[in-house]
Amino acid sequence: MQLIIIMVSSLLISLTVLADDSIQPISNHKDYGLLGEQLLQEQQYDKAIIATRQAIFKAQENNAVAWLIRWQWQLGKIFVKQGNTDQAIDAFSQAVHILVPSGTAFGWQMTECNVPNNISLYQKLRPLFFELIDLLLQRAKKADLRHAIDTIEKLKVADIEYYFNNCFNTISEKNIVLDSTTAVIYPLLLNERLELLVSSDNNTIHQFKVIVKRGKVIDTVQKFRSYLPIGRYGQENTDYLFYAQQLYQWLIEPLREVLERQSIDTIVFVPEGILNMMPMAALHDGKQFLIENFAVAITPSLNLTDLSPNFVEQILISGLTDKSQGYPKLPYAQAEIDFMIEIYPDVKKLLNKQFTANDFKQSIKKSNYDLIHIVSHAEFAENVKDSFIVTNDDKLRFNNKLFTKHLELLTLSACNTAQGDNEWAALGLSGVAVQTGAKSSLATLWKAHDEVTYHLIKDFYKYKSSNSKAKALQKSQQEVLKSTFHHPFYWADLVLIGNWL
Repeated sequence: MQLIIIMVSSLLISLTVLADDSIQPISNHKDYGLLGEQLLQEQQYDKAIIATRQAIFKAQENNAVAWLIRWQWQLGKIFVKQGNTDQAIDAFSQAVHILVPSGTAFGWQMTECNVPNNISLYQKLRPLFFELIDLLLQRAKKADLRHAIDTIEKLKVADIEYYFNNCFNTISEKNIVLDSTTAVIYPLLLNERLELLVSSDNNTIHQFKVIVKRGKVIDTVQKFRSYLPIGRYGQENTDYLFYAQQLYQWLIEPLREVLERQSIDTIVFVPEGILNMMPMAALHDGKQFLIENFAVAITPSLNLTDLSPNFVEQILISGLTDKSQGYPKLPYAQAEIDFMIEIYPDVKKLLNKQFTANDFKQSIKKSNYDLIHIVSHAEFAENVKDSFIVTNDDKLRFNNKLFTKHLELLTLSACNTAQGDNEWAALGLSGVAVQTGAKSSLATLWKAHDEVTYHLIKDFYKYKSSNSKAKALQKSQQEVLKSTFHHPFYWADLVLIGNWL
């Protein structure tokens, strides 16, 4: 209603202010909007505001929703140039709300439950969220920090929508109550700085600013990832350590005092962009890895994380112990399957020739499994169409929702995040818990060492019976850290996604 009143008012004002020879009477919202853009470039801000508000009015009148987002965004940019932060935030917020309204994702594209499949369009829309977040964090009122978190949550939901090219039935803001020893960290990578927002059980949001350029962080993450695989061939190699320590200084050191004061023992990261591909557990303070002091989990979106109590009764174990579809045999696959059957005797098994794409789909349609453990190769690529799980006869794709019922845990013990556009590939991995309907997923960021992964998985299930999933993973990684395979290449790839309890 307030937006309509503003636009009606601007229409009345324009009858006099726009009588200037520089603006001829026009009726199309695009003409008004492009005129506003031109006036913005000419630094005629007052006239640019009037023309852009006319564009907003006409776009709303014609139900041109996508254009309405553009003109609201443009209005915010004009206010930024004027130094009017409050009105810029209001304008950007209106654009974000139209793009991702409460209760849905990409509401303006929901007619057929699809998001834009044009990557250039989506890439043009993403900066809107960061322009709003940037202003909110600069103004930094208490309500602004909550608003910034809500905005990044909407972006995260939109990212997953885009990647999977489908929609979720219900997306709403949640009032999540955290355990007193758990902290949720939002690392927000802006052009000229890194902002860290930390939320804990008392609902207080702490803000930390690190002056470092976005490009430097991206370069450091990429080098960190590129040096880790050397550990496969030289376990004493420490080339990765410089980057692990630098990232620790940016991401953890600024908030270390808060973590210690509140006796935090579990950190949940909500990473964005390039940080999706980073093994947080392997960050290093100069003496110890992060995992030595904290249990670590990641979640693609706190609003999409189901923290309801865990319950495991029906279990499905699927996998391949022989080579298939051009993929080699996993030497420890049989041992892993035998262990799972030992601790969960009453399970449904789909192994080798029985593990076909169709039989797997039919099985999960018939039964409400609480835990699904898959021992097979899997790939997560920058395009969801290229992401799959290898079965005996085919590749099980993620482009359609595989699981219609909520799972407590989905374990993919031999998956791999493909190289290339790592931000999107890792997004596919972190979004799989949401896409499959699983509360939690256990998966690997890179092609894992088969023997070590077997021991990691085995210890995880052993510790899970008396610990949270995050702490069970921590303990299993600490066990490997004390072994011959102490290099983070061997243990830092395994990540817990989603519900950490």
